[in-house]
Amino acid sequence: MSQILLSEAHPNVKLSKDIFYSLIVKSSGSATRLIRLLMKSFFTQDELAASSLSGEGIYKQRLEPSVTEAIKSK
Repeated sequence: MSQILLSEAHPNVKLSKDIFYSLIVKSSGSATRLIRLLMKSFFTQDELAASSLSGEGIYKQRLEPSVTEAIKSK
């Protein structure tokens, strides 16, 4: 199965080509929607609910920075 590398700076963050293209179609051209769909592809709902990008504030956990940075760069 062919995979898409989201960022050269984060070579371990990959997604299957089929899933990536299906997310692009589902996003209907909205960059915000695509980012949300990518986040849901890499993190569970529980992780997203209990975490933040920075790990600051009321949240105790930080989402994996290599994944979030790769998604931001895509």
